[in-house]
Amino acid sequence: MGYREINSSQNKYIKELGKLKHNKFRHAKQLGLIEGLHLISSAYDNNLLVEILVTKDNLHLVNKYQNVNIIIVTDQIISKLSTSVTSQQILGVINLAKYFSQQKIDYHQNALILENIQDPGNLGTLLRTSLGFNFPNIFLVHNGVDLFNDKVIRASQGSLFYLNIHVISHPVVEFLGQLKKEHYQIISTNLSDNSTFLETTSFAAGQKYAVCLGNEGSGLSPMILDNSDLNVKIKINAKLDSLNVAQAGTILMYEINKQQKGE
Repeated sequence: MGYREINSSQNKYIKELGKLKHNKFRHAKQLGLIEGLHLISSAYDNNLLVEILVTKDNLHLVNKYQNVNIIIVTDQIISKLSTSVTSQQILGVINLAKYFSQQKIDYHQNALILENIQDPGNLGTLLRTSLGFNFPNIFLVHNGVDLFNDKVIRASQGSLFYLNIHVISHPVVEFLGQLKKEHYQIISTNLSDNSTFLETTSFAAGQKYAVCLGNEGSGLSPMILDNSDLNVKIKINAKLDSLNVAQAGTILMYEINKQQKGE
């Protein structure tokens, strides 16, 4: 296998890769940066890996990746492109256009609807949890933080490569109507007095659920709340106003998954 070598952090191509740290350029180039062997392996398994940048000392770690361009770079170049406090000295370039073209909705399994989630750690955690508790269909409504923000990718621990993730561009009412036609029950989280406590709610093994979680500050929009089949809330200590959206989503998905498995 042949290798290309770049030694200057001022190299034109390295400067172009550096722009991928920004959402605007990721969308324009349809490319993204990932960091570390675990994420690179996940991207490779899903046929999304375009290129690997690695220091000479770590070259032996990437010899197994076939049909992927490998560039040997310096520590300084890795530092320039890395967003981690402690770099793993290995970066990957992934094909975002191919990623989104491969996403297929599995209408036989549960779904997670995320409306305008702004915090990258929350989004990444929710993606990781959704994979763990069998909610493989993810719908991003009104966007929020970019899916390929480096903090989202790190918090997701590579789970975004194994989920069906879709950005919803058409009206949310139309989208929810389509899910109902597919026999999903739409569940929203809401702290109102009319909401049902999660602890008293039953979830059937044969039913498909779409759990809706909203913006960290404003929650779910009235459009989603009004078109939900059930609004639930989690019973917590009265001294606490609410849970973080990632915490609440984790508890809700865990409870549904547990009941559906008969545990």
